Formats: sequence, structure tokens, C-alpha cells
Amino acid sequence: MKTNNILGLYTALYLAKFNEEAYLNLGFGNQIETHKRIGAILNVKPATIKNWRDEFDPLFGHRAGWYQRGLSISRIRVLDAIGDLNEPSLRSIVQDILNNNQAIGLTEELEQLISIIPEEKKKKQKRSYIPRNITGRKAEEIFREWFKSDQKNIPQGKDFVDMRDYGCGYDFQIVVSDKKVYAIEVKGLSEGEGGILITGKEWETASIMKMDYYLVLVSNIDKNPVITVINNPYEKLSPKRNLQTVIQVNWTVSSDEICQLKNNLS
Repeated sequence: MKTNNILGLYTALYLAKFNEEAYLNLGFGNQIETHKRIGAILNVKPATIKNWRDEFDPLFGHRAGWYQRGLSISRIRVLDAIGDLNEPSLRSIVQDILNNNQAIGLTEELEQLISIIPEEKKKKQKRSYIPRNITGRKAEEIFREWFKSDQKNIPQGKDFVDMRDYGCGYDFQIVVSDKKVYAIEVKGLSEGEGGILITGKEWETASIMKMDYYLVLVSNIDKNPVITVINNPYEKLSPKRNLQTVIQVNWTVSSDEICQLKNNLS
């Protein structure tokens, strides 16, 4: 993937996540004018900037965006790298991107951002699952309704516990007894086919729980959902490992500036 396209993806994520605040703080005018300005700086078509933003939109709820499909792996890498940053931190990165003098060369920080994105392959890949996006949440609700029915694929228990906010490596827990629980991880696919992403925590938990861990795939969500249950996915699947870098923004104040401030206050 070309460098300017990668930098454009980071900028598009900022626009999608912070919407009106982002457009205002960049100071380029309305959305159309902003897309034109960013496009001119990065040598990318303004419509492409908008399209990239639309890909991220379903994650943040400001616009419907391209909710019909998941994100490709490059978009997911961008999301994993900077998706949790607050507005000032993410804005500072975007401003560095837009203010960078490409004639001189990229800064070390921008080089790091670019290195996160995998090389573009000629073979067209299917769109991937997006964790916690509209498709993922819908899949989880479909699963919950299905689980209430008279299905035989997953054991029943005395309690069904929502674990999605605990970061424990699965979405739901079926409690059979004080010493026996089953873990359920749900993945959603908007179409009938496609790959999924499994986090390091999920895979580690699956490796520990083995037969007590269930991976539930809910595919073809928007038409006629199909549920596939995989018991002990650690033994049955062979996922490819991907190393991801998460960008953290820290702000430093020099010793000279602190000394000057102290002198001014004394």
C-alpha cells in the first residue's frame, strides 16, 4: 500500500471517530472542503478520503457508513493502532501527517505508523470481521436468541452470564456449577463467507479451556443468519499469527521549560 494511502487511512479514522469536532479542529472548512484539502496534501482523491471515512463510520455511530461489510486487515490494523486514542492525541498525529514535509522525509513517528500496515497483496481478500462493531453486536444478539431456543449444540446451565465488558477472552459464560463453566465467543460475518479475527486473549483462553470453549460464527447476518458452533477451536483451527503495534501518545515537557516556569512563579 502506498505511503500516502496509509496516512490517509489514519486521517480518515480521525474524521470518522470525532466527526464534527474533528472537522472543526482541523480548520479546513466543511466536510467537502476538508476532504479536498486533505486530498491535495496527500495526493489522494477527495472522494477516496470520504470513502475511507465511510468504512470506519459504523464503528462510531455518527453516520451509517459502509455497515454492509467488514473492514479489511489494513483498516483493522489502523483501528488497533490508534482507535483508542482521545481526540487531542489523535488530532496531533493527523496534524503531523498533514504538516509533514515529504520533500525532507517522514518523521520517525510517521515511519512507525506506516510500518504497522501490511503490504498490499494483489489477490483480493475477503473483508474481515470487526470486533465490537455493528455486525459483531448484532451477531451476539442473534446468538442470545438462538441459545434460548431448543438447540443441542451447546450445553445449558443454571446461569447465562454476559462477560463482554470484562476482557476475559470470551463473550458469554454458561455456569453449570461452582466448578464447571463453559465459555462462548461469538464472531459475526455480514456475508456467508469470510475470515475472522481472534485476539491473543481469546486464543490463549481457548488453549486453556479447550473442550469447555465454544466459538460461535454467525454468518450472513443481514439476510438469513447461519450459526456454526465450533467446540474446542484451539484444536480444530490453525489461525495465522499477526503481530500488532499499538500507538501510545505521551507528552513531554523539557527541563528548561520547567525551570523557566519555576523562575517566573518565584
